[in-house]
Amino acid sequence: MPPMPAPRCWAKAGWNSASSDPPVDHPWQPPAWPAVLFSGHPAFAALGPWLDRLGGFPDLTDWQRLAPVFTRSGHALTCVDPASLTRYYEAEIHELGRIATRPLNWHDCFNALVWHAYPRTKAALNVLHHRLLPMTGNGQRGPVRDAATLFDECGLILPYCDEALAGALRDHDWRTLFVTRRAAWGTQIEAQVFGHATFENLLAPFVGLTGKCWPIAVAPAYFDWPLPQRMAWLDACLAAAIDADMLQSPRQLPPLPYLGIPGWWPTQDDAFYADAGYFRPRRKHRTPSPP
Repeated sequence: MPPMPAPRCWAKAGWNSASSDPPVDHPWQPPAWPAVLFSGHPAFAALGPWLDRLGGFPDLTDWQRLAPVFTRSGHALTCVDPASLTRYYEAEIHELGRIATRPLNWHDCFNALVWHAYPRTKAALNVLHHRLLPMTGNGQRGPVRDAATLFDECGLILPYCDEALAGALRDHDWRTLFVTRRAAWGTQIEAQVFGHATFENLLAPFVGLTGKCWPIAVAPAYFDWPLPQRMAWLDACLAAAIDADMLQSPRQLPPLPYLGIPGWWPTQDDAFYADAGYFRPRRKHRTPSPP
């Protein structure tokens, strides 16, 4: 597949604004805050409490109005200008609690928001990177850090209580996953966005967007819990798995063409799901077990 265009983060908020020309970039104005998209698209529900509290594009001081989150080393996380960093990005977070946050930048904005939504998992990923830094010099991350970076950037958490749905994911049986078993979404399977690049892409989505997902088997009662309880449980589960070195390779994270999730794209008709360029069949090689 040819490389997809970068997300157009200045595009007007909506289900699909990729065809609209972005407005003129006025550097003294913050990006428009797409409140309608944030409240209407199910992918952003997990960030809702913090999006509501911010109410507009934050500057560095606005982040301090939110409840603090902490690194595993005990530092309260502080958003800072990247020019002020004195260490490598992950080391600055672990050793000083300072996270580089570019002004008026959606990518960094969503990164900070995910720290609030899933603090244990973000802290565990930071520990993993910091621990492996001395072993992966010369710009080479290695497979473990590659997997961690992929999940951090474009990851989705996929809790499920029916093994047949996990099998459809592994087999790239997209018609079963998204059409035949459509009613299972929200009651037997769901997707929670973790990757901050995925949140950014959903500002101006286009057919072709694919994430790397972490499937997690759950009890059926999980789907009766309120969203904050589900998120807290997933956060603890993921952090424990990362601490146990269960994430070893990018190939453990199966792809998910997430615009196929019910309600995540405005036109989900037969022609949409028949697009084999987006809903691709599985390649003929062994798929590693998920983390």
